[in-house]
Amino acid sequence: MSGPRALIVIASQTQGLLLKLMLEEQGIEASCVETAEPAVAELSRRPFDLLMVEAGGEAARTLTELRRLCPAPAMLLGPAERAAESGAPADVQWADPADSQGVVQRAMALLDRRNAPPTVADILKRARILVVDDSATYREFLRAELEEDGCHVVAARNADEAVAALEDGGLDCVILDLVMPGTSGTQLCERFDRFRRRRGLFFQIVILTSQEGDDRLTASLTAGADDFVGKSQPMEILKIRLMALLRRKYMVEDHLSRLSHPMPSA
Repeated sequence: MSGPRALIVIASQTQGLLLKLMLEEQGIEASCVETAEPAVAELSRRPFDLLMVEAGGEAARTLTELRRLCPAPAMLLGPAERAAESGAPADVQWADPADSQGVVQRAMALLDRRNAPPTVADILKRARILVVDDSATYREFLRAELEEDGCHVVAARNADEAVAALEDGGLDCVILDLVMPGTSGTQLCERFDRFRRRRGLFFQIVILTSQEGDDRLTASLTAGADDFVGKSQPMEILKIRLMALLRRKYMVEDHLSRLSHPMPSA
């Protein structure tokens, strides 16, 4: 089978087998395990297009851990009225496993949605962004704007804090002020560019500045920046530019992930 793949984590072997068979009737390759540990093992072998986890207990934590390994659409198998108390992310779908046909229909809808172009919100909810600006006021303004769209934001006030944040890894983008105390934004941009090349990282660098002349634009892009946005622009322009950069980044990463986890031979 070469269709989309779903990973089911459910304690009941009977329910799990029934869901697996019903999904496979719809052309969805399904793997069923009973606990988190074999689910992690499955994800280490290949990526999946949908994660389905039985609600209750540590389900929200389990789902969060699985999505770190495979950022796929997700579903919790349990009554929808338990959603408010579950602690699960807001974008996770719910379906009652007692209604097997309903579960399969919801799964197919989620898989169909993955083929639609991602929205700004879809991309930003996945993003981990470092904001580097010596102005505490502007840092917090930018953090609030991005977190409102679901971004995970790390803030740094100078070069040392920024480099320390990059050392921790896992960041998708750096938004950098052009005017920084002790060093210029272009010098810091060059430093970040060297850092990602040495480490084989793929985070994007965006210069965000009030100095919007063509010479500044040229200097920033030459120094390694991937985009240049003026602070006079509406915030929505910055978000759309971020979406465009991150969309390309995620497409490359998802493609590489699939190449490194090929389908097993029949």
